Amino acid sequence: MEPVTRDRLGRYTFLQPRQGYRFSIDSVLLAHFAPVVKGAVADLGAGCGVLSVLLHARGAAGPYTAVEIDPLAADCCRRNLAAAGVPGQVLTHDLRRPHPELKPGAFALVITNPPFTKAGHGRVSPHPARARARQELALAAEDLWRVAVELLPRGGRLALCWPPARLVEALAGLQAVRLTPRRLRLVHGRAGRPASLALIEAVKHAGAELAVEPPLVVYAQGQRYSPEVEAIYRSL
Repeated sequence: MEPVTRDRLGRYTFLQPRQGYRFSIDSVLLAHFAPVVKGAVADLGAGCGVLSVLLHARGAAGPYTAVEIDPLAADCCRRNLAAAGVPGQVLTHDLRRPHPELKPGAFALVITNPPFTKAGHGRVSPHPARARARQELALAAEDLWRVAVELLPRGGRLALCWPPARLVEALAGLQAVRLTPRRLRLVHGRAGRPASLALIEAVKHAGAELAVEPPLVVYAQGQRYSPEVEAIYRSL
């Protein structure tokens, strides 16, 4: 059995590890939510590169620096970015250590879909790559904020997914490192249900106004996507 699969998403085919992190609707919604910036983009914990490919398709020219700790996922990312014509590089790298290609203040945007669960909480997958993708085993939230703020210049932007149950922690942690949350959108599986995902945009050294956008509802009836989510998928 091959260690990778080939999976369609819109006009693209992505190679991704059969085990470990595999992209989901979270990445699609984040790529749609993120600002289209002029300048370099850092994709932290890039997995197979789906965020970079989709954001580039929306008009963020880059160049892109995708950083992924897992060698197999990084290789898939490298091949996926090349196939989609995304300019830049892929670093197989542990973000807890410095890297000469990750220069302070060099990126207009940092985008990331990080692990949602604190280390020591919940069930840990026996597969190391999958465990790292789900739990903060390789990079804790406070370390992620520190890396992001270092990579961004004044006015640079961070866009990320986050679990609503830890939203207070994220908003406080970002503010503590001078990454001011400026946009927030909550994603609900169905109307009337609690939020299942938070999309956050923060700006380095910005004013303190936070725009809370209308909720995004994923499903209409049955397993059919809502009109807004259907439109997002049609644009891929």
